[in-house]
Amino acid sequence: MRLNAPSVFKATLAALLCALFAVPVQAQIIPPAQTGGTAFHHVDTDSDGRVTLDEVLAYAKKQRADATPFRVGDVDLNRDGILTPEELKKAGVKGFEGQGAIKARELDLSGDGYVSREDLDEYFARKHRADYVRADADKDGSLKASEFVLFRFQ
Repeated sequence: MRLNAPSVFKATLAALLCALFAVPVQAQIIPPAQTGGTAFHHVDTDSDGRVTLDEVLAYAKKQRADATPFRVGDVDLNRDGILTPEELKKAGVKGFEGQGAIKARELDLSGDGYVSREDLDEYFARKHRADYVRADADKDGSLKASEFVLFRFQ
């Protein structure tokens, strides 16, 4: 079977043109900048069109209020130093959904075998700082809505 090059070219060109002209239509129906279900305007508390690291950390602290302190030994059942989502769930620890596996020493900053409220606050602050730096594409120290979509509240 021979391919008819002009018809393949026409079909490809037609698909490309449809895609190009569909973008403005799609852009009109996309909801406001969101990350993990969090809308930009919820974090931009001063409504200046930019999200600062302080705004991110304040928002994250409110959202992480459900993360509860725990004893590492009660969660790390196989004693491998890694807290898996399954272990956290089985132990009834909340606030780590979507985090994946976490090294116990990243959470237990004091090394006392207990993850305190202070440990939790510091863990999430470190994580959000690193994610914030990655999302700040133009490195101006704040996130515009277009950069905010690169940030993840997890």
